[in-house]
Amino acid sequence: MRYASNNGDLADKAVSTKEQMILFSIGQPDENQQEYCIPILMIKEIREFERPTKLPHSPHYVEGAINLRGNILPVINLATNLGVQPELNNPRRIVVIVEYEGRTFGLLVDRVVGITDISSGEIQPVSVDASTSELSGLVMVEDKMIGILRLDNIVSQLVGGSGGAAAMEF
Repeated sequence: MRYASNNGDLADKAVSTKEQMILFSIGQPDENQQEYCIPILMIKEIREFERPTKLPHSPHYVEGAINLRGNILPVINLATNLGVQPELNNPRRIVVIVEYEGRTFGLLVDRVVGITDISSGEIQPVSVDASTSELSGLVMVEDKMIGILRLDNIVSQLVGGSGGAAAMEF
């Protein structure tokens, strides 16, 4: 951004970029509900929840697999993955189909909240080991603290990387 000084000269300031993010929530709609976001450019589509086929010996946070136009995709229950009590019997649950580094998978969330622009200058870092954290930062949106998900760590859990338990191919 550029700001005008008292004498009319322009002073250079750090430029912050904006990125569109999709906001969604997981958990019971009370004090346990949490909101997260991911860049909208990573989203291929948003689908109504359909009961996935269970996968034997998969991690507890893998809900199963769905068939998306001939492609079999794992579905991660994001609430279970992040240690939040999922909202059961929610007819509004949806699956956000995400593509990240050539891998496509579904994130089961309880509801989509909306879309917002987030400036890189608004993001606050989290004070945990970034190599294992599911969050890349926190941001305030309409007086709510929103976590920005790190899809690289979620994917590494699925495929047995540094943050993960059991390996899966997808």
